[in-house]
Amino acid sequence: MINKLLRGLVMGAMMVWAIAINAEENIQEKQLYYTDFSDWCDYEKSASTTETNVTWTTKYSKEDLTFSIYDSQIGCTNFNTGKFPNWEGGFIMAAKSSDPYIETSALASITTVTFMHGATGSNRGWALYAMGDGDDDWVLLSDAVATTATGTEVTVSVDRENVKLKFTNLNSSQNAYLMTLDIYGNVDMGSSPILGSFGLNGTTYSAGDLFDEDSDGNMTATIQISKTETMVGESNPLTDLVAENGEVGEPTYTEDGDDGVVVTIPVTYGDATIYYILTVEYKPDYTVTYYDTDGETVVATQQVEQDQEIGQMAEYSGTVGDGQIFRGWYASTEGGRKYGEDYVVTGDISVYAIVNDIEVESTSGRYTFDLTDQYFYDEDHEAFNSVGSGTYYNTHGWVFSAGDKIELLVGGDAYIILYLCRYGNSNTISLLDTEGNVVDEATTPIDTDGASTALRYTGEAGTITLTFSKGAYVHKVAIINVEENNIVQNEQGYFVVNAGDVDHLLSTLDMANAVASEDERTIVFLPNGTYDLGKTVLTPISGDNISIIGQSMEGTIVVNAPDAEDEGIATTATFLITGTGTYMQDITLQNALDYYSAGSAGRAVVIQDKGTQTIAKNVKMLSYQDTYYSNNNSGQYYWETCEIHGCVDYICGGGDAYFNKCKLVNESRSASGKSGSATITAPYTDGSDWGYVFESCTVENNASNFNYGRAWGGKPRLAYLNTILAEPSELASTRFTLAGMNVAADKFVEYNTMDEDGNVVSPESNELTFTHSSGNNTIETILTETEAAEYALDNVFPEWAPDELAEQADFTETLTYEDGTLKWTAPEGAIAYAIFYDGELVEITGETQYTITESDETLYMVRAANSMGGFGNGASVTEVTAIESVEAATGDGQTAYYNLKGQKVGSTEKGVLIKLTTGSNGKLTTQKIMQ
Repeated sequence: MINKLLRGLVMGAMMVWAIAINAEENIQEKQLYYTDFSDWCDYEKSASTTETNVTWTTKYSKEDLTFSIYDSQIGCTNFNTGKFPNWEGGFIMAAKSSDPYIETSALASITTVTFMHGATGSNRGWALYAMGDGDDDWVLLSDAVATTATGTEVTVSVDRENVKLKFTNLNSSQNAYLMTLDIYGNVDMGSSPILGSFGLNGTTYSAGDLFDEDSDGNMTATIQISKTETMVGESNPLTDLVAENGEVGEPTYTEDGDDGVVVTIPVTYGDATIYYILTVEYKPDYTVTYYDTDGETVVATQQVEQDQEIGQMAEYSGTVGDGQIFRGWYASTEGGRKYGEDYVVTGDISVYAIVNDIEVESTSGRYTFDLTDQYFYDEDHEAFNSVGSGTYYNTHGWVFSAGDKIELLVGGDAYIILYLCRYGNSNTISLLDTEGNVVDEATTPIDTDGASTALRYTGEAGTITLTFSKGAYVHKVAIINVEENNIVQNEQGYFVVNAGDVDHLLSTLDMANAVASEDERTIVFLPNGTYDLGKTVLTPISGDNISIIGQSMEGTIVVNAPDAEDEGIATTATFLITGTGTYMQDITLQNALDYYSAGSAGRAVVIQDKGTQTIAKNVKMLSYQDTYYSNNNSGQYYWETCEIHGCVDYICGGGDAYFNKCKLVNESRSASGKSGSATITAPYTDGSDWGYVFESCTVENNASNFNYGRAWGGKPRLAYLNTILAEPSELASTRFTLAGMNVAADKFVEYNTMDEDGNVVSPESNELTFTHSSGNNTIETILTETEAAEYALDNVFPEWAPDELAEQADFTETLTYEDGTLKWTAPEGAIAYAIFYDGELVEITGETQYTITESDETLYMVRAANSMGGFGNGASVTEVTAIESVEAATGDGQTAYYNLKGQKVGSTEKGVLIKLTTGSNGKLTTQKIMQ
């Protein structure tokens, strides 16, 4: 009896042990969830401080997995190709703040998490925390930074039950990009039939990686095979069918249309059966369409099976002129991705022929090589050849290692300009002549991104070489051949650009950036003419103390026209300023992106200003959205008697910016008639004391209505003082937009707004509540006289006097003429004099006299330069007038009026005016009038 009892106890213990062992065997680590966010299209949204919840069902464990997302943008496609050019999925991007997070609901088990995050700078990315059974609070599992834009993969051990995950931003002043997420956990696989793997045409497939559960409880998947393979069927069945749990039944094969077969695979465990339904189909063929250089004429087509390389591409049979070469097939007629035989086709594609000039040993040509362009191919250039490890590295340009070389083809007398990335090392860059001898060197500590340096070569035409002593990031290399078109800075500090010659302008700006210093002002003078940059964007003004001086605001025009699909606040600017102390005067700048046909936001920046202490005097800017972008929260900016056009947030960004006696022109939101609502400003003045201040500015309105501005971000501050409205009734009743984009307005105010007759149209009180989900802010927007006085210029800029720097050196006396020599009395503060004959520049001199070379002394005019290099009014032997700065303002048969400061005014303006009339013969006549 005792033996029987003992035997029973032993058997029972053995059964419990066996059940425990069997249960342990059934616990398996499985991939519960994976995403590259390309399947999140239903949940796309901008960063918001309202929490967003997204719920999925895990594989195997069949749990609800809810993501709670805060202050982070969700995208199922790559919405930042500039930073992540090769990423084909989506991502979640943390906003530039400390509080973005991604938090999951609890899962029964998480063993391992693998995620990939990307960055384009240091100390950025996502941190990962977990909190499960036994944790009192969130436990940091990873604070590994993302090191490259191609993606940094991080794998962490979690090993917790009933566990939640949380991602947070590692760097509150930068974005973080989560690119993939892979979650593994332990799952009891003992209760469900599960297909493990199978073979098809010699390839083994894991069922867990393929099949998803449908609404009927079946597991479904599709496999595409090449047409070179045999279709699955009774005569070519699946092989090596293995159940992960249970037994595999006999598959059945059913034809699906002309080219496919559906395979039904039953898997049974106990009384349960699950059907795995596999559709096998042939991969489709896609068409490669070849276009000629005009972008319209089809020269060939080619069929390529999906996932196959293009292989032999069509030969180009179009016209290749003398001195030209066919470069290859590209994504557009402008270039972009270059397609080769090894390109894998995944859909229909169009490729375009590019034929352009062969680069030669030019004595006057300019070659530029933009190494921040991911599709820059050095094999497409005869004048540029990288030797060594130089490769593209996203927005940093190309990275070169110590000892790497760049070979350049020059015409004999040349400047080599390098624009460098601030993340590179301090470097000694050596220039070697055609014999290998060092002829120039530059030592380059880089403090400012995009800073440039110049190296000089004089010698035989041929191939010269650049070498690097240490690793370097290079944004751009320019070769300026000057043997026949020299670029010389005169004794007064001026570079004079050839009238209307855009290549000469770009070369001159390259030189100015390279030679600029903290100690002296470098001045670029542009005679009247149109300088068409084409699609060129972000032309840099990177040196300190650079002045860009035009001959006249209306007659000197610099314009670019980016493609509409390339629009963006960070990508389209006509000029990108990164230097300190930039000064602009008497010039029109235009971004001619086709706003009305853009089919998108149409953000077309004229100046993106990352510098500080920028001054603009008599500058006109033409665009529609984001015309002026002050992109430096600690920047100081001053605009005087300028004219700025736009319709949406057309003065936007950060810093303290003072607009003194400027004209703001609201453009229509449509191409025909006065339409839509215009918003003048969008401050993101985070940390600024004053923000945007408008003093004695005039507003003209071509839209249906307008408002003074809306809050963009940071602590937005905005003040309109003594504003003159051409159409007061068209100003919104609230004066400002109440709803903020990312925050509520911090301080939006006005004082003494008037109509054109001087009648005050500001209400006595206008208390407004500015709103945002992060918190509202109630403000009395009408300032008292005492409060308005606090916005005086010397309070806004107590240690900088930009108005004094912008003050003109005006003539008060006519010129004298005797024995072939013009003479004049130097105006106070004049540093140089521009001499014009019949409207064309003759010379810039430091003397106060000039021996004329033309017969009619009355057609000479002299203008004096202020300390920044800008020219004031004109003086001749007959009169003193401001007309030289505005002479191109009128067209055939038209009349315009200017005050003695050279500012264009209406015909009813009071005081002493200059009346300009252009006759049918193009002759300009002037008349001084008093009214």
